[in-house]
Amino acid sequence: MIKTYHTPKGTIHGHKPQTKHMINLKRGLPLGIIGVGNEQGFHSHALVTKCGEEEAWCLKQQSIEVDPKEEHRYATAYLILMAETMAGYLRHGFGGTFIPTLYRRNKPNGLEIGIAYFGKPSPTGIEASEFEPQPVYDRQFGNGFFTMFHHYYEELKKTSTRTNIPLRPVIGLDTRKSSHLDGIQVQMIAQGRTLFVCNQNLTEESIILSILASCGLEDFVHLPCLHIEIDEKHRDAAMEVKTEEEIREENRKKLQALKQRAETLKQRIKNLPNTDEQQ
Repeated sequence: MIKTYHTPKGTIHGHKPQTKHMINLKRGLPLGIIGVGNEQGFHSHALVTKCGEEEAWCLKQQSIEVDPKEEHRYATAYLILMAETMAGYLRHGFGGTFIPTLYRRNKPNGLEIGIAYFGKPSPTGIEASEFEPQPVYDRQFGNGFFTMFHHYYEELKKTSTRTNIPLRPVIGLDTRKSSHLDGIQVQMIAQGRTLFVCNQNLTEESIILSILASCGLEDFVHLPCLHIEIDEKHRDAAMEVKTEEEIREENRKKLQALKQRAETLKQRIKNLPNTDEQQ
């Protein structure tokens, strides 16, 4: 299914996620992805940031605290920069999964707001095969993660210059567990050359789609996505990978079982005594 959006800045096509996309995400995300629903029956997906006692790691790009009253202004600026940057990042052709998220953290002197990067490099991607590993950062994420971050950050600086939206000075670049952050906003997931847009509701007036279209992107996969902590017992659901053939075979067996149950029920009904004749 394809939905075309004619934004003020150009046309862009949204695709429904396919089985192959979900398989790749379960393989490519540190702790997987899981389907979720709410009381209204709406179904979406959630990036797993904690499973049992295991937490996902992120690379936190920290800036000086701001006045909490200014949160909306700074958040909007960051989200515009992050969307503008993604097109340039995708052109590098890395194979891994890279997720720049907007994070917030309450502190005594104000609100810490910035970008926290989650993800996982591909062992066969150019980020791991053509660049030197950076052990200080890569040991928590896998060889090639810092390369993906570095190229994204270089594109981010170019975007800041091009849009005249200043980047706030970075005072730290640290690896942290997800629980270190008070909240994150998942806007986009880049995996290989596929871009997943994670906003819940998209329209032709959505700023993110206008920005992506203006940057020359023609296609994306619409994957409404939150973040979630799950119990250990749900790990298989988040990370279990089945091929399309396995799914078809599983569905075939379920259908066969239903047919057998229907046939058994049919025979039981047929063998019931005729109460009219007995009377």
